[in-house]
Amino acid sequence: MANTKEIQDRIKSINDTLKITNAMYMISSSKLKKSKKMLSDTEPYFFTLQSEMSRILRHIPDISSIYFKTNEDKDAADKKVGYIVITADKGLAGSYNHNVLKIAQEQLEKNPNHSLFVLGELGRHYFEQRGIEIEKQFHYTVQNPTLNRARNISEEIIELYRKVNLMRCISYIQV
Repeated sequence: MANTKEIQDRIKSINDTLKITNAMYMISSSKLKKSKKMLSDTEPYFFTLQSEMSRILRHIPDISSIYFKTNEDKDAADKKVGYIVITADKGLAGSYNHNVLKIAQEQLEKNPNHSLFVLGELGRHYFEQRGIEIEKQFHYTVQNPTLNRARNISEEIIELYRKVNLMRCISYIQV
């Protein structure tokens, strides 16, 4: 049986763990509030931009661009689908990482002709362990996203999209 000194040490240890857990909870709450505020600050800009784009496209019905092409006329096997999977770098994100990876895995199984773009170390490790080919890994920390990083990622993905569409156009012309 434990003596009183061991019991007191155990109580102190549990109280210290409780304090650390509460501090981590407070930190995560403040980070979540900060992220929600940043999202709410950008939403008016995003929705205004979206409505203006749709208004412009509504008034120019005969516009032709590779970005407005639909693949509805193609078979599902011929369509190439790109997935951008964003996970955390560490495992302190609750069930977020698990849910993102589960949804990504389901989508990848639905579409065998896919390209996978991964941000975050947990996602990279997950797909590498399962032998799933990753088209591009972005080695940015996902905890502090910046507009410059988002611009770099989008430019790379748009460039790949252009190359794929250019290759399709060339193959159609040769046939």
